[in-house]
Amino acid sequence: MQHGWTLEKQEWERLSMVSGTRWSKTKFNSLYRESVPESPGVYAICSKPPDFTQFFIKTLYNIIYVGKSKSLRRRFLEHCNRPKLEIEMAKHCFGDSLEYWFTEVSLEQIDELEARLIDCFGPPANLVRGHIPARIESPHPA
Repeated sequence: MQHGWTLEKQEWERLSMVSGTRWSKTKFNSLYRESVPESPGVYAICSKPPDFTQFFIKTLYNIIYVGKSKSLRRRFLEHCNRPKLEIEMAKHCFGDSLEYWFTEVSLEQIDELEARLIDCFGPPANLVRGHIPARIESPHPA
């Protein structure tokens, strides 16, 4: 897996199944848990650009992490309340601009959709073969 968007056209073509899904979003804060369903699905933790990018497109999003869950709400709360290091670092970096995007999908589609999104977007917080990418450093020095 690479980090950042793929430049391979065939990988993007594999995302055709995403066009039929309906995505919703909420702030990445446990106060918004009621807006996340308890059903299975795929989700992405995304960030908007910081305010200093006012001269660029404000609707640009960066996908930080992609995941799947049998209960989107349960996983949302886990990420909010006990984030793994990479998500904690994203919260430290992007603060209130983090959002939780999600789509409800059947358990039969969940693995394939998650894998396709990871392959196309290469989110930096997704692990590579069980290792944290070298460029990620803890916001809390030892």
